[in-house]
Amino acid sequence: MNLTLKHSSAFDRSKIITPGSVLITKKNETIYMLVYEENEDDFPYVLVSLTDARLVQNYDIMPSLGDIEDWIGEVTMVTQKNKLSITIQANY
Repeated sequence: MNLTLKHSSAFDRSKIITPGSVLITKKNETIYMLVYEENEDDFPYVLVSLTDARLVQNYDIMPSLGDIEDWIGEVTMVTQKNKLSITIQANY
């Protein structure tokens, strides 16, 4: 998997998390995205692994960075989805 930042300012040093944030961890350089499900009333915030297309955790309120790191480990980079280009190459 190749990651390319579209803008040099795409890296968010403050690590502010919002729906649509893409998070990259130190451990295995795994990529996650925090999404908001508009039709979900109880747990609308969803943390999804883009690396292996699995749901990691649901949240009833907007999670903090600490809440997310409890599940996935230390986050080394945060960027918004529109500032990142991800290329996934399948090997068969």
